[in-house]
Amino acid sequence: FQRLLDAGSPEIVLLDIRLPDGDGLTAIPHILKSSDEARIIVMTAFGDSSIVVRAIKQGAYNYLDKPFPLEAAMNMIARASEAIALARRVSRMERRSSVTLAGSSPEMRRVEDFVRKVAPYRDVNILVRGESGSGKEVVARLIHAASGDRGEFVPLNCAAIPESLLETELFGCLRGAFTGASSDRTGLAEIAHEGTLFLDEIGGMPLALQGKLLRFLDSRSFRPIGGGQERKVSLRVICATCDDLDAKIAERTFRSDLYYRISMLPLELPPLRSRGEDVIELAHVFIDAFRKRSGGRSVSLTPEVRETFLRYPWPGNVRELKNIIERIFILRDNAGGDIALRDLPGDMLDALPREESDLPHGGSLPETLQEYERRMLEEALARSDGKRGRAARELGISRFALLRRMQRLGMEQGNGT
Repeated sequence: FQRLLDAGSPEIVLLDIRLPDGDGLTAIPHILKSSDEARIIVMTAFGDSSIVVRAIKQGAYNYLDKPFPLEAAMNMIARASEAIALARRVSRMERRSSVTLAGSSPEMRRVEDFVRKVAPYRDVNILVRGESGSGKEVVARLIHAASGDRGEFVPLNCAAIPESLLETELFGCLRGAFTGASSDRTGLAEIAHEGTLFLDEIGGMPLALQGKLLRFLDSRSFRPIGGGQERKVSLRVICATCDDLDAKIAERTFRSDLYYRISMLPLELPPLRSRGEDVIELAHVFIDAFRKRSGGRSVSLTPEVRETFLRYPWPGNVRELKNIIERIFILRDNAGGDIALRDLPGDMLDALPREESDLPHGGSLPETLQEYERRMLEEALARSDGKRGRAARELGISRFALLRRMQRLGMEQGNGT
């Protein structure tokens, strides 16, 4: 028995309670230790006995009463196989959502609610909009994982493939359809049958191909290049973009009818800077991931770094946060201590907005600039004990330029030199 477990991890085990050399119950822990995904179906002639209850409590999936027809065993095995597949899908979904959709903000609750509602539907079109790095593909993958569809998740970046090859990539071609087509090629739309086709950067799709995509979305059918027969598929289409599609429609570089078709179910992803404390939760998720990868000790963020993360505008969104955490783990010297300001990139600190108290309040732009200039002159004169020459040198201007500015601002000149 142990030799069989050592040779491979079984997924479905039919186990008799009464074995010639012992009690089948004692084998259950060993099987589950070998493979925690295994589903054990016990076979017994004592279905009403406490033995079955003990088997279920120890981790058995179900039981069969002997004698049983072969069809009953096959049905039980099929259900066990489905249970294993479902558990794996849930596990993949949890791994993805724990990283990318971490956060307790109302914005992310809205995204999770959207995913939950649309995932059961296959032949629909979804448009995910958001800034670069905000997690559009991750949300698309999460929708696919939550759907339970047996087909694949097939991504295609519409802006990364030359226009001459994009149609072939999407719909495929037959041998001899054009120069260089030496064999039949299956398109991604066909590969994604019973799954999800993810069209990233849809705003970069050439205008000439947009009409063909529109027809495909309407009918879920297509004709490979060089082919004469229509092929029909069933799939979910998720498009994503960070472009302003309304502006592209006005510029006539994107078809309005295609826009209405792909935005059957629209979702706007929030930028990281608008998600509040989510940035701290995400940072700790990435920290934990990189710590496990490197085998280091558990670390956290100092209060100063927390404040910096909350004030930083995050133009690269979640992708930028992940890259910064990885950069810190690679370059930092104090591997045993918490992440401090000295570990952060200098350009990140330079990009922080000024404190609100640093700037005068109210007024027009000229008034604000004038008040800010007055404050700078007053502070420089105070540090120089009223000595205008010293204050001018500190400000990087000539003494006469300082006098001229003071006169313009109506500041008393005094007798300082």
